[in-house]
Amino acid sequence: MTETQLSLDGVALRQHDEPYLFDYEPYAHQLTLDELIRSGDGFVAVNDSPTGGGKTSSWLAPALSEGVDTIAIYPTNALVVDQTDQVKDARNAVGHDVSVLTVTADKLAKERKNWGVQSNGEAIHQWHRAEKRKGNQVILLTNPDIFVMMCRDLYRNPSRAYKRFPFIVVDEFHRAGQKEQNTLRYLLDELYERPERQHQLDKIAFLSATPDEQQERRFEHAMTAPYHLLTETDTTERTSFADTPADGWKEVMPPVELDVRTAPTFGTADRLLDDDFDDLISFCRDQSDPDTDRDRVAIILDGIHEVKRVSDQLCEELDRQVERIDGFHSENKAEKLRSFDVLVSNSAVEVGIDFDIDRLLFAGHNHASFLQRLGRLRNKTKTCHARCYVPRRIAHELGDYEDEQLTRKELDVVLDEVYPDPRQPSSFGWRYSAPEELQHIDNRLRDATSEKQEDIALAGQKRIQRHFLDGTNVELDSDDVRRAKETIDWRVLEKLQWYRGDSVQALVYDQTEDTVRAYDLFYLLRYGEVEFVTKQAFERIVPSEYEGMVSRTARYVDGFCLYSGTIQTTKEGWGRSVAFTGPRLSSWLGDSSGDSSRVPEVIGGVKLSVDPNGENQNRVQSLSVLNDRLRSRSERTPGDGGGLLCYPVSTRPTVTKERYDLDEFFFLYPVALQGETAASLALGTDALYLHCHVMEEQEGSTGDDEELIGL
Repeated sequence: MTETQLSLDGVALRQHDEPYLFDYEPYAHQLTLDELIRSGDGFVAVNDSPTGGGKTSSWLAPALSEGVDTIAIYPTNALVVDQTDQVKDARNAVGHDVSVLTVTADKLAKERKNWGVQSNGEAIHQWHRAEKRKGNQVILLTNPDIFVMMCRDLYRNPSRAYKRFPFIVVDEFHRAGQKEQNTLRYLLDELYERPERQHQLDKIAFLSATPDEQQERRFEHAMTAPYHLLTETDTTERTSFADTPADGWKEVMPPVELDVRTAPTFGTADRLLDDDFDDLISFCRDQSDPDTDRDRVAIILDGIHEVKRVSDQLCEELDRQVERIDGFHSENKAEKLRSFDVLVSNSAVEVGIDFDIDRLLFAGHNHASFLQRLGRLRNKTKTCHARCYVPRRIAHELGDYEDEQLTRKELDVVLDEVYPDPRQPSSFGWRYSAPEELQHIDNRLRDATSEKQEDIALAGQKRIQRHFLDGTNVELDSDDVRRAKETIDWRVLEKLQWYRGDSVQALVYDQTEDTVRAYDLFYLLRYGEVEFVTKQAFERIVPSEYEGMVSRTARYVDGFCLYSGTIQTTKEGWGRSVAFTGPRLSSWLGDSSGDSSRVPEVIGGVKLSVDPNGENQNRVQSLSVLNDRLRSRSERTPGDGGGLLCYPVSTRPTVTKERYDLDEFFFLYPVALQGETAASLALGTDALYLHCHVMEEQEGSTGDDEELIGL
């Protein structure tokens, strides 16, 4: 059943006989960052060393040895919690006290109660101040949403704690979207530029994939701090191996025999449970020798429904410990990672979280995901076996490398050639990021003294120019950016101040697991055996232990759901059909001027329609309860009319994706008018991206270069 087999070399890094905090011989990228921090000079550094190459240690060792207060930003709360344990273990290597602050929503709820305050911002302030009074070094771990809220004073009682940290680390920066990258990069540059009496930040490190030409230009020329790529010496510090690395080199990735097979994005489960079922069972059976360690397998898929189908089937077929981890089954993660023989998951375990495996099966829907998931095989010298499912065209082109021995860098080049580049709107920087930052500057000016206002405004204009206009063909000045901002509704500008865009979620009581979590509303409607209830009824039904979680989460969700399992899908794997509808969308789309005449707006009055696919699927009888809450979002977004940031186009989702060359992970939702799917709706940040694509087509621009069309 193998379609193509690739033989991949392992990767080893040179070790150096130099003193290092963690009592092992460090790598060059670790020594370079250590030297930068010890120098006392300001910098922005990018560490793109390979998976398993010690990126976390590269910043943690010098931060601890030099006693530098540090903020470490991770993309998910799961990574924040996981890395907290690593930092707490590492602090034992130094002789001074180190306070580790884990700043997530759950932790802040406890700290609000501990300090007797009502605001998360005030809780952060009191917590940090108490630790500093002890004279301790402080390492604060958080997610980018909370960090942006701190820095932009979005909490009811603003926290000033972030101003006291000289060093900020951003992990997995390359996984953020265009808007999120722009927001973080600009904000960190602004903090670096502020006078030391206002902010102590002078050290910035991004742990990321290799920056492309555009990213590197922004690191080097848009940001004020001197730029350092920590792996510039990779030609002498990194090597490939097929058997065992030479003395003085440490393996970070093993040699791999990789089977490449075909499956569409979100379609790997279909292939596994049909044509490849016998191979799947064989791949997952225990293959260890009696005298060796246990044999462990990981399966990483795209969709959560794929994860459920495959894990359910493996539980029936295998006499092994099969564990499922995804956004809907994230409880007891540490125990699951310790005990599994076969792990079935998705992007929830793609990065950051450490676990050891012997074999890997994964879906590779794009270049970055392919390498990220393959990197889960690490720190071994023996040859490992992996299987990857990719779209048919990709598998065909990889077939040209059948039986070749590829280094990992050669594989990276090959994947760059065969995978299409994800299309990015070239005008997003000036069309939305520049107005976002101008609004941020205007907010700062309101709170500034008259003598500081001119300096803030001038520095902000220059920063916007560097980050979003320089290096392109667009010819806009500060007045043009101001005019662009004035064309954007104030509600949209306020939503841009947050790190992430709008989403539609429900608070779910999973009666099969007796857990409560927030989750994507569309998954629940498509695949769930669900009942929607009012907030008051939900509070009465869920166990009392979740009372605090419900209280702090309720205002951010669009429904309250009782979940009792999944429905039966069609033979093709389809659940119910879900679409947005309502008179507001009908009138908006009824404008005959075309898609380019519309702009993203924050609107109310939308609702959802849900229809079964097949006689075995039941209707959601409580849909009216959900729609009553969805039509009024005032609890979630007070002050902006309780609406949803969205943008419609007058073509169906499949047609829209093909027209604008959008990938499978660009989420478009059907719009049903008079019972038929007639249009597409993008939400949150995707609404802004789609609007840029529409305008670029109308103006004659493409996403293939840096040409931006002026106002």
